[in-house]
This record gives sequence, C-alpha cells and structure tokens, in this order.
Amino acid sequence: MEVLIIGAGTTGLLLAQGLKQAGIPTTICERDSGDRYKHRQREWGMTLHWGSEALGKVLLPELRQRLHEACCDPFHTPAEKDGFLFSYAGHTGELLFKTPAPNARSVSRSKMRRLFGEGLDIQYGRRLARIEKQDSRVTAHFEGGESVTADLIVGCDGAKSAVRGTLVDAEAARVSTMDINMFNFPAKFSAETSRLIRAQQPIFFNSLHPNGYLFMLRVQDVLDPADATTWKFQILFTWQGPPFVEELDTQKKRTAWLRGKSAEYAEPWRTVLSQIPGDATFGIDRTTLWKPVDWSSAPLAGQVTCAGDAAHAMPPFRGQGLNNGLEDAAQLTERLVKVKADAGRWREAVLEYDEEMRARGVREVDISQQSALMLHDYDKVLESPLAKMGIVKSQGEDLKCADGKKAIPSSGPTTK
Repeated sequence: MEVLIIGAGTTGLLLAQGLKQAGIPTTICERDSGDRYKHRQREWGMTLHWGSEALGKVLLPELRQRLHEACCDPFHTPAEKDGFLFSYAGHTGELLFKTPAPNARSVSRSKMRRLFGEGLDIQYGRRLARIEKQDSRVTAHFEGGESVTADLIVGCDGAKSAVRGTLVDAEAARVSTMDINMFNFPAKFSAETSRLIRAQQPIFFNSLHPNGYLFMLRVQDVLDPADATTWKFQILFTWQGPPFVEELDTQKKRTAWLRGKSAEYAEPWRTVLSQIPGDATFGIDRTTLWKPVDWSSAPLAGQVTCAGDAAHAMPPFRGQGLNNGLEDAAQLTERLVKVKADAGRWREAVLEYDEEMRARGVREVDISQQSALMLHDYDKVLESPLAKMGIVKSQGEDLKCADGKKAIPSSGPTTK
C-alpha cells in the first residue's frame, strides 16, 4: 500500500514519519521549490502542548529526543512560571489572567519542519492540478505534466487546500474570513529592548487592550543566549474592523500606524511598539477559518482525505492549529497501521479517521472562533475560551458565560 501526501508542513511530515515507521511507502509532494521551501520569507512560532502526545505515538524516538532543536529558544531551561500563558492589560500592565500550559513549548515552524523532514522523500515544485480515480487507486496530476499514483492521497496543503477541493464543491471548500486583521512578522530590537521584553516573560505572552487590540510577543529565535542583539521576536498584533488593507496600503503607512499605538500602551509594549524596525516588512492578513464537513459520499472518499489546516483551519487565538494537526497525523497513522496491507479495509479506516477528525475539528474551530471574537472585546476577555478553558484539548464541552448561557452561538458571524 502506498500513500501520497500533498504538502510538506508539520502535519504532513509527521504523518510521513509515522507511516515510514510502519513500513508503509510514502511520498510527499510540495508545491514550493526546494529553495523557496527552505527560505520562506514568513516565519513564526507555534505553541506545542497537548499535541506532544501525538508526537510520542508516531515520531521516531531519536527525533523525539532532539525536539529541543525545534524550540524557538533551544537554550532556555523551563522554569515553574513557564507552565502558564500570561495575558496582561496592555494599557496598564496588570495581569488579567494566566492559563495553565503544562509542558508547553514554543517551537519554530521552520525548525520543526527541518527536524520532521529528516529521511523523507519530498518532491518539490509539485503543484496539484487534479486528482482522478483509476480502478482501486488514485492519481494526482501536477502542473507540468508529472503524476503520482497511490492507494491513498492525504491533503496537508494548508487552509486553502487544493486537495479539499476534490472532495467538496468549490463553494463549500472556500475559507471564510472574520472581521479580524493582523500583522504577523519577525523583528529584532536593541539589546536593551530585547532584555526588557524577556524580563516580562522569557518566552511568550499576550496583552489585551480596551481599544480591541491583541498583542502577542514571542521569542522567535536565539542564536546566542548571552548576546541579546542576536534575539529575534515574533510580533502578532490583531484588531477587529478598520483600518483595512486599503487604508494601510504601503509599508510606510503600516509601520507608522503600528508605531503610533505605542502611546496607548504601558511598558514594555510602549517601548516595543515605538521601536518597530524601519526595515520590517509585513502585510495585513485576515483571520480565516474552515470547518470540516461530511464528505463520506464524495466519489473519492476513503481514497482521499485531509489533515491539518486543510481539514480544519482555525483562528490562531487559542493555539490549537498545530496540536490538532499533529493529532490528525497520529489518528490516521494508527488506523492505517491497524489494517496494514488489507486493501479492503483501508477505505473503512480512512472514513473512520474522517469521522473522528470532523467532530474534533468542528468543535475546535467553533471554540477558536469564539475566542477570536471575545479576545477583541475587552469586556468579554475573562469569559473567553482562552481564559476559561486554557489551551488544553477540548472534550466537547460548550463554553459557558458566568450567567450559564452559551458564550457565542457556534455558527458565529463570518463573511465569505
């Protein structure tokens, strides 16, 4: 039995590692060229927490032992306070709440991909054109004329997945956007400012503002722990409503607008915002989401499926995207290994995975959507999923407000 994975992100790579351990031949096709894949301009950190359990199930022991290599700061020795995610009031500096984050690690997307990709067959520059069924197998055709045939194709190709479009119609496959905009970019500061940031919290922390802003600071990379000028940080600044991309249509305007927010903040956020580097480049992103649907009646169901953001794209306001993607990889690996080379049972195993993934994905996208809306409404931040549930794996519970009512209807307001 052979598996083709479309997309060499963390989910696809972990899935490939799990299948490799089980002796299931696997090929990965990535749309970016090798150079672009290795030198992506956009880099950021992610929070690994309950997804560590999935790693323990499918990642080679020797790679698990090297997981510290994927950390944003591989030199950092965790302290007791690192077991919490701290959220502050940005305008006063007071602590609003802290959520338990046991065993959480701040990991670099590029470092994790590099570690997970070791020993795998990755074919770069393969952009999917279509998938067709051929008897009991499926063939992926790529732009340029290449093709790969396998027993199962798994789309791990991101929120705007091309593979997803082969399972549902174009309208159903399209992501929805929320009225929440964001700047997300890496930046370096002076040694003094870098130390000021890490004196607040050593790895990452949030601030929330009455004017509807969320500002997260995260250590992105540390080359030398003794030289603060080598430290790089991730800036995530989000807001609901205007200004939109049309109003901030140049880098000069975006930088000036973000620097201008410094007067509204206490330290250390005031200093950080006032010192946004002049050479920083960043655009405006819209928050997107996609909830998995039942595609069990699709012609390719059981032979094509999705995982990671391709299966459930969720707003990044409870830190669940990476961890659910890793869980997808573990769940699918486990089911395929159980049936081994029994072709008659592979389709059944994939459909079982689809059902579990869909229920989990819908639940988590709903919760992350609620969190996104409530964290941008200062009067509701203490009732948000981040404050009340933390970042643990959801178990199907509804989020309740203090009055016992559901916080926000699960459908939530979105615009296509």
